[in-house]
Amino acid sequence: MKTVNFLTSHFLPENTAGTNRVLAYVNELGKNYKVNVITLTERGKPQKNERVIFNENVNIYYVNQKNYNTEKFFSRALWEIHFIQKLVKRANSIESDITIATSPFMFMIPVLAMLGKNKKIIDIRDLTWEYIEANSTFKKLIKNSIAKLMKTSLGSYDHIVVTNDYERDWVLSRGETKNITKIANGIENSRYEELSQITIAKDIPFTITYTGNIAIGQNVQVLVDGAKDLPDVKVNIVGEGTSYKALREYVEKNGIKNVEFFGKVSRDEIINFYQNSTVLYAQLNEQFKSAMPSKLYEYAATGLPILYGGVGIAVDFVNRLENAISILPNRPELVKEAIMKMKEMDFEISQKNRMIVKDEFIRETQSEKMVDIIENLLKESDENIS
Repeated sequence: MKTVNFLTSHFLPENTAGTNRVLAYVNELGKNYKVNVITLTERGKPQKNERVIFNENVNIYYVNQKNYNTEKFFSRALWEIHFIQKLVKRANSIESDITIATSPFMFMIPVLAMLGKNKKIIDIRDLTWEYIEANSTFKKLIKNSIAKLMKTSLGSYDHIVVTNDYERDWVLSRGETKNITKIANGIENSRYEELSQITIAKDIPFTITYTGNIAIGQNVQVLVDGAKDLPDVKVNIVGEGTSYKALREYVEKNGIKNVEFFGKVSRDEIINFYQNSTVLYAQLNEQFKSAMPSKLYEYAATGLPILYGGVGIAVDFVNRLENAISILPNRPELVKEAIMKMKEMDFEISQKNRMIVKDEFIRETQSEKMVDIIENLLKESDENIS
């Protein structure tokens, strides 16, 4: 049985969209190969056991990651490079036939390109360097230099995987037109089955629910400001993040009565919030035009109405849906206008939205494409040897 080394900055026990993508890969690859997952621990949460047996064909190797400040770009970048070098060094010490690495740690791309062995696949999960605000000549120089480094590094990979069309176009802009596959993000089939059982709630006030990270990129205050003058509209904010405390203080200081915070809840509890919502809300700031929030797949699977503030690839997805409105981000007046419009609409659960997710965005189905990529690369290797 052939062996695959899989390098990732995020994996179990961390519970994130990135972890879920890798877990779907690993579960699928483990049916056909021996898989070694070489991963960083969560910052400041060391693992006692360096090696954990996940199942008969899958082992997890942990590289402990210290806690460091992620708010300052240059400091974060240096720590990121440091720990990726450790990951690659650990991976090189474990024999394998092929190596896969996944972002969003952006320096995974050049570090593995320079130091990695064997045939290599890079899974580009996010163009994080695109999020650097080029609001000065120096920052613009840094952003362009990083983008150039990334494009140059891609030439060292035998296959490139992207999650959406924006990322594919970015890769194609380097002049390379072969060995690119889109493997979309999405949700697990079991999660889809749970979400697709939701029904329209009766006898509840008009309720808008946000679930997920509460940070600068999401700027959930826009929802608060858009709904604060609509007393018959209830706003649920579910989740935590770096902006959570400040947003709660803002609501309390301004005496906003129709917004309620619930903090971080379990996946099962989120289902209950969906079930008791009229509209599901999400936003990403303009610099995240290449990002596709995984929560939009969850939202669509419920069949409930969606209000999304953003630009780029996520808007393309939302515009395919029924009962969905997309607006420009960071515009409270547009949020208020959209809410008032949606209050006048008579919604039913959208089976179309559910089928889009089922047909195109189930993780297990998408992950099968990685097996095909590996089989082709291994076949090439065997032919070259013979």
